[in-house]
Amino acid sequence: MFFIQTITAQPHTTYNAETFGSVATGEHTPFWMVNHKWGTVDLAANNFYLRGGVFHEQKLNKDWSFDAGIDVVAGNRTYDRDAWIQQLYGRVNLKVFRIDVGTREDYRSLVDPQLSSGSLNRSNHARPLPQIQAGMPEFWLVPFTRGLFFLKGELSVGKYIDGQWQENFAKPHLQSYEKNVLSHHKAIYFRFGDIQHRHKQQFTISMFHESQWGGYFYEIRLDENYKRYYKETNKRHNFRDFAYVLVAKGGEGTANEMDASFISGSHLGHYTFKYDYKWSENTIVSAYLQHIFEDGTSMGFFNYPDNLYGLAFRSSKKQIVSGAVLECLYSKQQSGPIHLTLVMDDVHRAELQFYGGGNDNYYNNAEYKQGYSHFGRTLGTPFFLSPEYNADGSLTFHNNRVIAFHVGLEGYLHNSLQYRLLLSQGQGWGRFFRPFINVQKGFASQLEIIYNCPKFNGLSAKLALGYDNGAFFGGDTFGCGLTLSKTGLIR
Repeated sequence: MFFIQTITAQPHTTYNAETFGSVATGEHTPFWMVNHKWGTVDLAANNFYLRGGVFHEQKLNKDWSFDAGIDVVAGNRTYDRDAWIQQLYGRVNLKVFRIDVGTREDYRSLVDPQLSSGSLNRSNHARPLPQIQAGMPEFWLVPFTRGLFFLKGELSVGKYIDGQWQENFAKPHLQSYEKNVLSHHKAIYFRFGDIQHRHKQQFTISMFHESQWGGYFYEIRLDENYKRYYKETNKRHNFRDFAYVLVAKGGEGTANEMDASFISGSHLGHYTFKYDYKWSENTIVSAYLQHIFEDGTSMGFFNYPDNLYGLAFRSSKKQIVSGAVLECLYSKQQSGPIHLTLVMDDVHRAELQFYGGGNDNYYNNAEYKQGYSHFGRTLGTPFFLSPEYNADGSLTFHNNRVIAFHVGLEGYLHNSLQYRLLLSQGQGWGRFFRPFINVQKGFASQLEIIYNCPKFNGLSAKLALGYDNGAFFGGDTFGCGLTLSKTGLIR
């Protein structure tokens, strides 16, 4: 796991070096050995990578600072090049504002990045997207609120760079794929209270919105001789189209039929409601709920049971249990089994569109076949099994109606010896219009032992043991992995 340091008063240049290797008995690398890794670990069993990065941070004065970095990975990959740039970015900070340009592992969710199963948007399971992002990265105290009300937020535009991966994965199976799809993200957070400085409790509300738009769509067609060929469709991607995507409005003018009839692009988001209580000087307990939405009905809670429910514990002490998470993901309701607006006449569709948007089909979209994934890996919860698991080469999330339970624990066995334990159990029903014949079930687990060498600052070794059972997590497999990493100061 690579860490990026906070801004310091002096110029600060660091390096990171890491090597990883794993073996497994099944076809796939164990589930939790693949996820939470920003897409660096290949799904196929028996893989390795080498990784190295250099990062620079500098504070120019009390208001201005900047940082930049480059991070390169090389390893054996199944459907992609064997070496790639994982991170390449520049960042400028001005007081409470920040502008980011490039590709960066930047986790923004309110749920734990290592113990949680993962946020419903913007998790750390897939490679980060290159983007331009502006916003306030830290909570800002709103004046005249007596230290009670805080805000932060961000807005970005970016691009999916996995077109070659999609082509290599889907084309041999004559499946549709896309290239050069664009992304848009925005989020806003409201916080009441400040447990870090003056209060015993705080309450946070946030809303995330993601969208896909533009790009080129390659779809299998039949010619007059019934031979298959790929038809390329250029999806519009000018500033006017972006304006429609920004406000989630239906396209006009030269928009295609889908965008003109409904909303431009593919949209996904969630609300997070989180309560934190300061149990003691070193301990915080939390409860949270993330509510997923795909359209107006789910934004209006017509899919009210479909949430990620969580309880969390965190202590700053080095003790046997320093962190714990208990979660349940439920996603079976989806605002009902039928998208009524697709079968209504025009008059009723205009009047009842907000109330008729059932079959939300999370992470999938008729226009954007790759769904909410990057390089075949989910950008949200891994419990909707990523498209890279699909043996038929399709880029669809085949299982998004699930009930899953998850436990995450971590702590210290010794000052220099840590552990992390992840246990998950799930059941999946497929999708409303393509359900599984039999309910898919499964269990996934991973135990990590992390040794931080006290004699060599920044040197650590991590042993991971993973075991999966059942189709819900991609099949039966047992594997082990070893990670050696070194971080240090260049100047």
